[in-house]
Amino acid sequence: MFDALYVGAAGMRGEQLQIDSIAHNLANLNTIGFRRGVTTFSEVSAALATTAANGVLGDGSEVFRGAGVTTGTTLSSRAGELRQTGESLDVAIDGLGFIEVIRSDGTPAYSRAGRLRVNDNGELATADGSPLAAGIQIPNDVHEIVIKEDGRVMTTNDQGESVELGQIELVTFPNPTALRPAGGNLYVADASVGQPETALPGQSGMGQLRQGFVESSNVQMADELVSMMLAQRAFELNSRVVQAADQLMSITNSLYR
Repeated sequence: MFDALYVGAAGMRGEQLQIDSIAHNLANLNTIGFRRGVTTFSEVSAALATTAANGVLGDGSEVFRGAGVTTGTTLSSRAGELRQTGESLDVAIDGLGFIEVIRSDGTPAYSRAGRLRVNDNGELATADGSPLAAGIQIPNDVHEIVIKEDGRVMTTNDQGESVELGQIELVTFPNPTALRPAGGNLYVADASVGQPETALPGQSGMGQLRQGFVESSNVQMADELVSMMLAQRAFELNSRVVQAADQLMSITNSLYR
């Protein structure tokens, strides 16, 4: 009966995590380049070993108690739809890859939100002002910027000649679903993601860049609402497990009265 309480509580914690993730997804339904979070579940049958005082079996083997049902939240690898904006500094990644940027603390982060702008330092940057890792400087007298599919950033000088301002590269990882949200529509990598792999757009399996487009969020409202209803019902079922265990303990206690 005591184990039933822990099982029910673990189930409620897992479903609450899923509901929180779904709510976050819905809040970012219209966020450019947003990747939905997916709550993953698994069986944990031997996470917490009891001590000898709590129950070592006669043959010396240990008794284990399950300690959870979720393994965390990962990013969906499904790309969002490309939406045309016509803006010269809007760029979408058509395929695999992330754009690397440098945050204010000097650490790298990654994004698929290609709504770019020129920041106060004259650098090509994301919407929050974080400059691209490529370090592309945009002169003040530039009238038109062209971003090629292969990542080259071009402009035209006063003589009508094409001038290359820089090269946007894309980054991917062995396990990109393990990237962690860092706010501002940016993601950061840790050891679970693997070593970053950098390549030019259109090469080594990377996607190509599409100027004048942005990638919509990959959140589907209907799917999220259905998932929320299922999670709420599962939460209720686990709460009933706790209630049933409590009633059984109450009945057991009444036998000694």
